[in-house]
Amino acid sequence: MALWNHEIVMLGDDTTLVECGPMRLFIDGSRKGVRDPDACRVAAEKALAFLEEIAGHRAEMHQPAVMCSEPPQSDLAHEMWRAVRLMGDHDLTPMAAVAGTIADATADFMVSMGLTRVLVNNGGDVAVRLARGEQASVGIRPKVGTPAVSHRVVITADLKVGGICTSGLGGRSFTRGVASSASVFASRASVADAAATAVANATYIDSQSVRRGRADTIFPDTDLQNVDVTVDVGPLTATEIETALRQGLERAEALVGQRLIFGACVIVKGRLECTRFLSPLVEKLI
Repeated sequence: MALWNHEIVMLGDDTTLVECGPMRLFIDGSRKGVRDPDACRVAAEKALAFLEEIAGHRAEMHQPAVMCSEPPQSDLAHEMWRAVRLMGDHDLTPMAAVAGTIADATADFMVSMGLTRVLVNNGGDVAVRLARGEQASVGIRPKVGTPAVSHRVVITADLKVGGICTSGLGGRSFTRGVASSASVFASRASVADAAATAVANATYIDSQSVRRGRADTIFPDTDLQNVDVTVDVGPLTATEIETALRQGLERAEALVGQRLIFGACVIVKGRLECTRFLSPLVEKLI
């Protein structure tokens, strides 16, 4: 299958940018404190192959994961299917984990080349691989569709966090909730990606200030058929904000209790709340 037009650019800070169709990947890798742009370039080529593999199973990936009794015959497609099935949501398709899965696969490949610190950022869904003694600072966006960060979390190898993914209103994917950002920390980016979608969806509230529409009428090629999604959120009352945050955090804490994720931060109308174990690690920047 032919891919979209693609471009690989070596950036001035020794990171690599890969752009191909819907994928915009930033790759940063080092070996014991020394950046390795050559390895990043090799990983960029590999990421394109990963995208092509998933594209070959596109039709299967547009079906709700709970409807697929047999996993797709592809390692990456199977990982997407598995991550979404863990959430237990009946209308989530494996596409809810696509960005995190590609980030994971690229990061794992870089570790196999001997890199000790890897960050693969796929449109805000980040795979992290840290050897002992390494650390990384990860920003939390108050709005998923903007580059600004309001808080950060310093990740160390001891935390065993391998993925940080964000979902919410204004992102690349649709949401049913009102959260402007739901960032999830998990051992794998594929699971964090699916969980971020589930947590953001859990912030659904019934309000006259929330405008919704059917996903397939907004974007006919979406994997969400006959599903109402949030289009716009106007001013919310304090009670509505509290309800949305509570529901999102309850969903996240349930996933923590199942040991599927490490924690999550949810932001609604500028107000941030985090799960219990993650909260002490979150540092406010602005």
